[in-house]
Amino acid sequence: MKPLVTFALLCLALAGAAKDAAAQAPAPARPGLAKRPAAVFESTRAAQAVSAFRKAEGLGPVTSDPALVRAAEVQANGMAARGEMSHEVVGSFPSRLKSAGVRAFMASENVAMGQTDLADAMASWKASAGHRKNLLMKGATRIGLARATGPGARGPTLYWAMVLAGPEPRPNEPPPGAAIMPFGGPVWFGN
Repeated sequence: MKPLVTFALLCLALAGAAKDAAAQAPAPARPGLAKRPAAVFESTRAAQAVSAFRKAEGLGPVTSDPALVRAAEVQANGMAARGEMSHEVVGSFPSRLKSAGVRAFMASENVAMGQTDLADAMASWKASAGHRKNLLMKGATRIGLARATGPGARGPTLYWAMVLAGPEPRPNEPPPGAAIMPFGGPVWFGN
């Protein structure tokens, strides 16, 4: 009888431990939401990768910019939520930049879908003429990158958004040879 009581007590103890572990487990992430710390880390890594690419082409570096990260997050999350890759999925690029608080005379955006990591996304953009042009945009000094998970034809899919921009203009600074657009400058789009 004593082994049976010991076995029963052991089962109760294990059941209690499993309940405690389940209570402490983090809640599953909602699909399509890029978490801020992950987005900032990924954007910093992207800035390093883009800067290395630009340096090899004789251009200056870019740094991660919080406002551009916000703009990229809105785009990546919007594409993931709808399961669609598009520059217009959550509104026009100038309106999204303005909403994110971006001030720039020039900005561009690259989007991608299905690449498994930053290296794959960068390789895709480098291989595409329009995206490559954006990566090598003269005067670019800032970058924001985000990725989000959403539905795809073959299951969960990563959606990528990268926003590049020139330096933030000083107050009352006229644009260099361009008319001021609603968000502060001309826009170039990647394909």
